[in-house]
This record gives sequence, structure tokens and C-alpha cells, in this order.
Amino acid sequence: MSEHHNVAEVYADAQLSPGKEHFQRLFAEREGLMEPGEDLIPQASWRLIDPEGQVGMEVAVVSVRGRFIQVPLAYRPSALPDTAGLLGEMDHSVLGTRYIYDARRDPAFRAALAEAVREGRQPASKKDLGTGEIIPPQVEFRVASGLDAGSAEVAEIKVLPEEPREGMEAQTPGTIVGTWGEGDRRRSAVLVAPGERV
Repeated sequence: MSEHHNVAEVYADAQLSPGKEHFQRLFAEREGLMEPGEDLIPQASWRLIDPEGQVGMEVAVVSVRGRFIQVPLAYRPSALPDTAGLLGEMDHSVLGTRYIYDARRDPAFRAALAEAVREGRQPASKKDLGTGEIIPPQVEFRVASGLDAGSAEVAEIKVLPEEPREGMEAQTPGTIVGTWGEGDRRRSAVLVAPGERV
């Protein structure tokens, strides 16, 4: 999959086996956030761009028992040497075998997330290669300014998004507040926060 200019090229009609929900559930169950058989309700999703055009990077916002959960997944054409974070394999009807990772363990995702914070970037749009349609991102980012480059390298996904403080000036520098939905279903939450220095 080639990705560039903050547009992720996708195959919207591709057949996936198992599908994305399988891996979303697996992630949430491993994190102790849901039990097998519970309802998992999609809310929104957002993507980042791999400059090399090899790794698909997507974060799904779902709800379980009324609580929002973020599921960060990385889709790779080949396995990483380190098996930590590997959730399994997916058969993609166009791209073949994809190796699905908890994106928090994926170096390409970590680098892209740090860059999004550092540069104040919005999530990627999607281009359906089947139809040519450009699909705008479902989530809008607001990035709290004032973060130095070193801190940006340890930006962390909030698996359990938090209620944002009032006003972006009150947010910790490097925080990403995401907004999605329309009308009375519009929601905002802290999706990314600066991690601890190591």
C-alpha cells in the first residue's frame, strides 16, 4: 500500500479474513477491557502515514459498555523480528498476507505518531483505489503546542481516551484532543498524550 501527502491509499472493497473487528476485539480482550461476546460498537477511526508506504496504521475508536476504547493497529506486509505486539495474520484479497500488530509496539507507528504531534498534523484522508474517491478523516485533531522534540518521541496513545480539560491552552503540551461525530453525537477526548521520558 502506497501512502503519501497525508492520503492513505486503501482498497475499500477488499475482503479481509479475519476482519478488522476480530483484531479490535483481540486487542481489547488482551487489555482486559472487554469479555468475549460483548458488544463492540465502532465510533470513528483515524490513520497515520508511513513515509515508506509499507505499513498501514489505523486507530479505531470503539465503545464497549458505553466506554470509549482506542485500538491502535499496524498492518505490515512482513513480520517484525520482535514478535511482541503481534496479534495475528490477516488475508487481504488484494495485498495478500498482512501481519497485524498492536501499533504501540510498531516502530513505524511510533515515529509517525511523534511526527503528528511535533508537526501538528491532522489524521490522513483515505483514497479508495477502486473508485478514486477521497474520503476525509473522521477525526479532527487539535494539538497542544509547546512540546519539545525530545518529548514528542515518546507520545503515547490513550487506550482509554480521557475527558479533555477546558480549552486547548489548559492541555499538557503535546496532547492531541480528537473530535468526531455530528450533532448531539459529537464527542471530544484526549487521544494522545506525551509519555514519560526514558
